[in-house]
Amino acid sequence: MKIRNVKLKPGYVLKELGGEFCIFDERDSQNGSLDGLPSVNETCIFLWNSLERGTAVTELVSLLSAEKNIDEEDAQLELEEFLAKLIHGKVIEIES
Repeated sequence: MKIRNVKLKPGYVLKELGGEFCIFDERDSQNGSLDGLPSVNETCIFLWNSLERGTAVTELVSLLSAEKNIDEEDAQLELEEFLAKLIHGKVIEIES
C-alpha cells in the first residue's frame, strides 16, 4: 500500500521525559509512553514536527534528506520505519 498522506490523531503528543522524547496519549492518566514507541530519535522528532505542521508524506522524504544530509533512499527507509511505528501505535490516520 502506498501512503499518500497521514494525519496525526488528536490527543497524541511528543514530550520529553527524563531526557528522552516519547509519544504519549494525553488521555492516559498514567502518562505512559505508547507501546512500541518507548522513545524516539532526532529523525523521528523532525518527522513528527513536520506531520504536526501538516506536511504531506510525499514531501517528507526530500525534507528529511535535506535536513539530515542523507540520500533520498535512506530518507525513505527512515520515513517508512517511523510510519510503521505510528501505525502500530494507532497514532495516525492513513490516506492511501
